[in-house]
Amino acid sequence: MKRIIVCAVSVFLVLCLFAACGNKQEPETPTKSDSVPAPAADSLAATTIGEALALAEEGTQVSATYDNAYVCVVEANGAYWRLTAELTAEQHDALAGLDIFDENYEEKENELISPLEITKYENLNKQLLSEEDMAALAGKTGADLLNDGWTTGMGYDLDSMEFYWEYGPFEYTVTFEKNETLENSDDFDVEAAVAGLKVVSVAFSSLGNSCTDLPE
Repeated sequence: MKRIIVCAVSVFLVLCLFAACGNKQEPETPTKSDSVPAPAADSLAATTIGEALALAEEGTQVSATYDNAYVCVVEANGAYWRLTAELTAEQHDALAGLDIFDENYEEKENELISPLEITKYENLNKQLLSEEDMAALAGKTGADLLNDGWTTGMGYDLDSMEFYWEYGPFEYTVTFEKNETLENSDDFDVEAAVAGLKVVSVAFSSLGNSCTDLPE
């Protein structure tokens, strides 16, 4: 009788164990949305300027040298990145001393900047106007754009009425309505010429001249 009771208890315990296993909740595999953000969200998968340049699309590098900083903008992993690295006085002088007419200039520059450690990452795509943003500008005047923070660029074509203007770190092609009275001249004033003209369309062009600017 004792053996029967012991067996019954053993069977009961085994059944409980299987039931517990059946109800066990396995931890969900973390996804990108609930785990640590991928490097592309806030930084590039690079710790030095050299590593960033290796990831960049060919021909997208734009750079500037300040007294204590080297700034480089590259396009990589579907985004434009502004990368900042600190410069010592010696490193600054070495870069400033390079001869841009030297046939080995690029090689010598890369040798100096490649080891620089990146101290700041900025994803400039956060400042890039979307298609909807650009479409919403149609009907505004040149004066409206200037009041909204746009700046006139270096180029324009009066035949097509395309003007290269900048907003933030990017340059856009802004097409204005036709105006037959406008004539090209050495003292052509872009702001005055298009102040009262309406925008027909806006399209992304490229990185702007201010893309390497740093805050004061």
